Amino acid sequence: MPLIRRFKKEDLEKVRNIADISLKEEYNTELFLTIKEMWNDGFQVYEISGEIRGFICGMIIDPETVRVLMLAVHPLFRNRGIGSRLLQRFVEISSSIGIKKIVLEVRVSSKRAISFYRNRGFQITDRLKDFYTNGEDGYKMVRFL
Repeated sequence: MPLIRRFKKEDLEKVRNIADISLKEEYNTELFLTIKEMWNDGFQVYEISGEIRGFICGMIIDPETVRVLMLAVHPLFRNRGIGSRLLQRFVEISSSIGIKKIVLEVRVSSKRAISFYRNRGFQITDRLKDFYTNGEDGYKMVRFL
């Protein structure tokens, strides 16, 4: 049975693997632990039969704003609603602590990701020049709760 739960240190290797194969940026292993320390409830994993298939993590920017740092689903498990469920849980957690706005960044070339977020209430508010390490621009997207 699927389960969405808080990230634990024991999940680090599996989460890092999903990030490595799903995201175009490279992330230091310590970053995941730092994110967990910053906002434990804001780091959730999607588990099926003991195996992690996706995760979402974010941070509190100010008392009314959170930022999604990463949302990734293992490629073999995409298009099954896992990303939607993870984002919905993140929204619920954020709302429960009085958050009014969720922000995130997405590559301008990531048409699927842009569509995914738009379909879940996010709007593009800014273009971020040279945002990614390879020089690609990003879009800032915002959803008000």
